[in-house]
Amino acid sequence: MPKYEYRVVQSVAGAAVGHLNDRLNTMADEGWEVVTISGSETVNVLVRRPKAESAPEAESPSSPAGTV
Repeated sequence: MPKYEYRVVQSVAGAAVGHLNDRLNTMADEGWEVVTISGSETVNVLVRRPKAESAPEAESPSSPAGTV
């Protein structure tokens, strides 16, 4: 089963939509994909990408749990 890391991108009220578009396009180039978009004045975009293959977590307890 694939494992993903997630991130929330937020655009505050009054911000230019073009800036959010540019940011999401850059993130898409880095492997992120949009999962959902919500909000009206403040827009929240949930994005995800597959986690890089690494050693099992039991062998590296100092690894971060995820990205939010």
